Amino acid sequence: MTIAEIVDSTPLVDNHAHAVEPQSAETIREAFSTFFTEGELSPRHARHTLNYRAALSLLQTHFETDDETELLRRRSEVDLESYSRELIGQTGTEVILADDGFPDLSPTEFEAYTDADVRPILRIEPVIENLVDAHDTFDDVVDEFETTVTEALAGDYVALKSIVAYRTGLDVGAPGRSDARAAFDALGDAWDGRLESKPLVDFFLHRACTLAGSVDAPVQLHTGFGDADAHPHFVDPTYLYDLLRTHRETPVVLLHASYPYVRQAGYVTSTFEEAYLDISLALPFAQNGVEPLLRQVFEVTPTSKIMYGSDAFCLPELYVLAADRIRADLTTVLEDLVADGFLDERYAETVARNVLRENAHSLYDL
Repeated sequence: MTIAEIVDSTPLVDNHAHAVEPQSAETIREAFSTFFTEGELSPRHARHTLNYRAALSLLQTHFETDDETELLRRRSEVDLESYSRELIGQTGTEVILADDGFPDLSPTEFEAYTDADVRPILRIEPVIENLVDAHDTFDDVVDEFETTVTEALAGDYVALKSIVAYRTGLDVGAPGRSDARAAFDALGDAWDGRLESKPLVDFFLHRACTLAGSVDAPVQLHTGFGDADAHPHFVDPTYLYDLLRTHRETPVVLLHASYPYVRQAGYVTSTFEEAYLDISLALPFAQNGVEPLLRQVFEVTPTSKIMYGSDAFCLPELYVLAADRIRADLTTVLEDLVADGFLDERYAETVARNVLRENAHSLYDL
């Protein structure tokens, strides 16, 4: 088989994604474009991203018209369960690891929208927030957090996920229990349900890494670009140096290729044994930037540490756009690496299978 045939035929393990979710007809008709950008863009600007234009091309193929208003009208009237099953089905995705922190549809409920095997990932910040709401003492919150995480990883959950990058940044400190307790006590009447206290966020991330490491479960960390909550400076994965040195027993997955800090992510994953690199969100959001991004990823990152992901959320179209980009651009990059003498064809085929499926199968023990 050729490299292209291997890439096209390998089933995908999507190592980081989210559930689809029903949207109102009005939302689809008026704000569909905003799902194809991570920023807080109005439809006026979101309509002019290459990612949205790719989505329109997908809709044109499906609904056989090129009128944008008519496309969105027809899209607003679909039966989402069957439409989602059809679209995700055409991607060749066999397993989806679904972050349970967003949207409101749970990974279990998501199973109605796809024939892929859905495995849940536990986002830790909502767990902490719920426990702070429910308990009066710091020690009770810690005890219940450890019980919740332990039981989740002993059950169906295959990994943990943290959005520390959004809340306080990736420059994770090492607060002691007394520092975290003081921060908890200081919440008082100011607590609004959103965890943004750095001593608490950092303390519980360390606890999560310790618990995950004890059972060899990965911890996924948002890195790189996201919405406007994430400060663009403090999403650089090199800030994770101290955390990674502290938790050498814990597999840590840098999400989203750390875009635009792709080379920094390569540095981290080539330096720390237990650091891995997910390339979701850059797929498909970067569109014509995916091919050069993959070239940067391959510069120093061991190919045994790179994993496909879509970071698709809410809309099944994102699953298709991500799968299309990885299959097209991975083929081009690997063929070029063979032509330039950096890889032989047999090893390039191994890389393709590893990135698309095998690395995630091994890491998450699927």
